[in-house]
Formats: sequence, C-alpha cells, structure tokens
Amino acid sequence: MSFAVTTLAQAILERLAAAGVTHVFGLPGVHNLAFWEASGEIPTIVGVRHEQTAGYAADGLARVSGGLGVAITTTGPGAANVVAAFGESAVSHSKVVVLASEVSTALRKPGVSRGILHEMADQSALFTQLASKDADGTPLAFSTTTASGALDALDRVLHFAERRGEVAAYIGVPSDVLGSAVTGELALPLVEIENLHADFAKAASMINVATKPLLWLGGGSTGMDQGALTAFAEKLAAPIVTSFAGRGVLGGHELLAGGPIHEPEIHQMASEADLLLVLGSDFDGMNTRNWQMPVPAQVIAINHSLEPVSTNLPGAHVVFASLKDLPQLTALIEKKSRWVAQPYDAGLAMRARLATDERATIGMGIVNEIEKSWPADANVVCDMTTAGYWYAGYGEQSRPRRLAYPVGWGTLGFGFPAAIGAAFDAPTLSICGDGGIMFALGELATLVQEHIPMTLFIVDDGGYGMLRFDQQVFGHAERGVDLVTPDWAILAASFGISFTGIESVDQLGEALAVGHDRNIAGHPHMIVLNATIHPPRTTSPRWRESMEIDTVR
Repeated sequence: MSFAVTTLAQAILERLAAAGVTHVFGLPGVHNLAFWEASGEIPTIVGVRHEQTAGYAADGLARVSGGLGVAITTTGPGAANVVAAFGESAVSHSKVVVLASEVSTALRKPGVSRGILHEMADQSALFTQLASKDADGTPLAFSTTTASGALDALDRVLHFAERRGEVAAYIGVPSDVLGSAVTGELALPLVEIENLHADFAKAASMINVATKPLLWLGGGSTGMDQGALTAFAEKLAAPIVTSFAGRGVLGGHELLAGGPIHEPEIHQMASEADLLLVLGSDFDGMNTRNWQMPVPAQVIAINHSLEPVSTNLPGAHVVFASLKDLPQLTALIEKKSRWVAQPYDAGLAMRARLATDERATIGMGIVNEIEKSWPADANVVCDMTTAGYWYAGYGEQSRPRRLAYPVGWGTLGFGFPAAIGAAFDAPTLSICGDGGIMFALGELATLVQEHIPMTLFIVDDGGYGMLRFDQQVFGHAERGVDLVTPDWAILAASFGISFTGIESVDQLGEALAVGHDRNIAGHPHMIVLNATIHPPRTTSPRWRESMEIDTVR
C-alpha cells in the first residue's frame, strides 16, 4: 500500500492503523499539532488533560486488548510528563509507544542550548533507561531528525512488539519534520521468527522425574493459546499459582490454587513441591514476598529473555524460548497424576478462613460484590490502593487480560487514567482511593467529553490509608497521610456524572449494576464508599506474619 504526498504525521498514523491501532491518547501542543491536523477516523486521537494520563491510558488499553498502546505528547515538559507512566508500562512488560515532537531542526545548533521553547539537549535520554533493548542492546528510544529515520524507527518498534509480545519505546520527531511532506510505501515490518534456541530436553527430563511439580504462570502466559496451555497443565497435573499479571489465565480451571502465594494455604502447598516450573514471569519481588516464598531445589523457567528471571531464580534451568513453543515440551513429558487432589480447595479454605477474620470483612466484601455484580466481559483496573490490593490479589478472573494492576513499578495514580484506555476495549471498573484519584482528577472532564464507559469506584479513608497503616505497623508518627477530600457528589454533579454514595460494602453490588447500565448506555458513573480497610497479606507490611496454619488438604 502506497501513500500519496502527505505529512509525516499522517504517514505515522496510517502505519499505526495498519498495525491494528484504533485509538491513541494525547495532548496537543504547539509542536505536535501536525498529528491533530492529520487525524482521521482510524486511529482516533483521544484528547486527555495530562500527558501522564496519555501514557497510562495507552498502557491500560494495551493490557486489556493485547494490542499496542500509543501516547502522543508535545516537546520538553510534555514528554517529561509521561515518563512515570512509561516506566510502569516498561516494568510491567506492556506494549506502549510514546510519540513526541522535538525542537525544530531549523532552530537547533549542535551542542548549544539556545533557549528555544521546550528545548532539551537529548529528549530521548528521558526514556533510555526504561526502554526495551533490541537484540543488539540498543534501547528503543530514538530522537530522529528525518522523515525516513522516524518511519524506520517506527518499523523497528513494531517489529520488536510483534516478535516479543511487549515493547516500551520512544520516538521523537522534530516539529518541522513532523509536518513535512513525504511519499513512499506503507508497509508493516516483516516479522522474522527469532531463533530462541529452545531446548526442552533437559526440562522434560526434570519434569518426568518430579513427583510434586508446581506450575507458576506469569503475565507472559496471557498472550499464548489457552488451549495449548490447558493441554500442558493437564498433562503436568500440577497445582497452578498465577502472578498478579497472570490472573485469569486458565480461568475457572480446577488446577488453579485460587489464591495468592502470600496466603498460608497457598504457601504451604508450594512448600511441599519438589519442582517449580515458571512460565512467562520475572518471578519478581512483589509476587513472591521479596523471594520469601518457598522454592524447591529443582526449578525450570521458560522465558523469551534471560534476565531478570535468571537473577531472581539463581540455579534455575532457564529455557530461552517463546511460550508459543510450549507444545514441544508437552509432547516430551509423561502424563502425571495429581499429587494434590483438588488444588482449588486451598483457595476455598483461604476464603473460609478470611470470612472469619474481621480484619478482612470489608476487603473480601469488596471482592465478593465485584465477583457477583461486575460482568465477566467487562474490565477491572486497580490503583495502588487498599481496595485494589484486595481485588487484584483475591478476585477470581474468568479470562486473561480482564485485570490491570500497576504492581510492576507501583505507580500510585495509575488506576483512573489507565481505565480510560481500557474502557475503549470494554466497560471498565476503576478501583481508586481518595489519594490516588487526585493525580488525574481533571480527567473527569475527559470521561464526559469522550463518553467513556467507566465506573469509577472510590474508597475514601481520608488520605493515604496504606501509608497510614505502614506508619502504624512500624511505630512511626502519622505524618503526611491525612488529606482533604472533596464532596464527591458535588464534584460528580459539576461534570454531569451520575453518582452513587454507599454506606457499606453490602450496597456495592447494586451500585455496580447501576454503573454498568450507565456505561453500556455510553455514560460514566461514580461510586464512593467511605471506609477504612485493613490491608491484605499481599502488602509488604504484612509479609512478616507467620505462615503457620493447619493442614488444608
């Protein structure tokens, strides 16, 4: 497909559309208006109120759809504003590209700062430390100076994303080049099959001699064929534990343990395993209580990169392979018998115990009400907030990519703006605290202007409740954690957003039903619960607690 004389901005948008991108998120500035002048129906540019939101929204859409998320910013401070969101997407292995304008080539002088509006000596350097690295070690962070250079960089990024299933990339284009006329061919990069030298022979022999294997599924497993994964899991017959990013993989399967490794019932099961098999996961600190979870002597990890899994699991047999190749391993292993008759019973035992723990009443109440009342085909995006910790850690997910949770980098303020992006995939529930929502409060206007089908669930505990709990646990004075919050009903009304205030978690289910009805009619909705919630064991101040319990099987 060729394009006639057009601008570079138009060519970039057309190339993104050909790669399946339907929506990009951005904020116009004096240097990047060429994108808005070129914008057509696909991809649609969704205007947001802050560049950080553009990055989070791109990430949110990428996580729930499995596609590429794109954020557009202007030069200098506009690009700098998106860095926190870029870091979250990078650490969480999402697929996000930031496109930014840079200072005009006609005005620059090499090595000299001239005081040009928004000028930076090296804008791409803001992103270099976080960007994905190509096979030759080059960070995917480019400050280009020509139209051909910009298109080549985009091709390289699209190639990487298709090959790896993840990407964190920055492409900067000077403002005069962005609006310049170009001609050429519009073609997606050819995707070469990367030889990862998969050798499953040793892994198969380790599995075949094991008697108590445990299967750990990470976010990398969400993009693979679920039928192939089911066939492998059932032949292995091992209890399955998922990372936060892996929630929903093999949703509802009876081999799933049904709870986080941070809870005693699941921890005990892991402690009895003689082989740990890790698929598509970094085996990071937040998912493992900073590597306090029991790890047997025999470990196999299958991943498309050697780091950081080899660092987090020293001594593991690491298979450098794509999970698409898993059927090769399935064919090599012997059919095993279950060593845990009903792994799901561990999760049921966990829930029964939590039901008797008054500290978990509100947290598990939120989990239960969302499970009952929020549709399975709708998304959930959690912020770094206590209610989010409960749902992200304990809520059952019926399908992959339904849940987005910023535990990778732990960016407070993710939940609301990321849900904006996710809502372009399906109606979305955003779980926020009264502190985190303030990071992007201006996006209430975006909800209304863009008719975004989001239900915003805010738990107001008068400040940073999780940090307040930290201070209490460590015996510190409570400082900096108590915040002024608005009258939520008046705030919602000022934007024309429908509102439900609830007094107890028992009312949440009905409020969620109202919210979803509003969402499918094309309107946002706000729910506010005033409550203080005791945090779950998945939060670090509780990692020191004993894991001793009675046998659950």
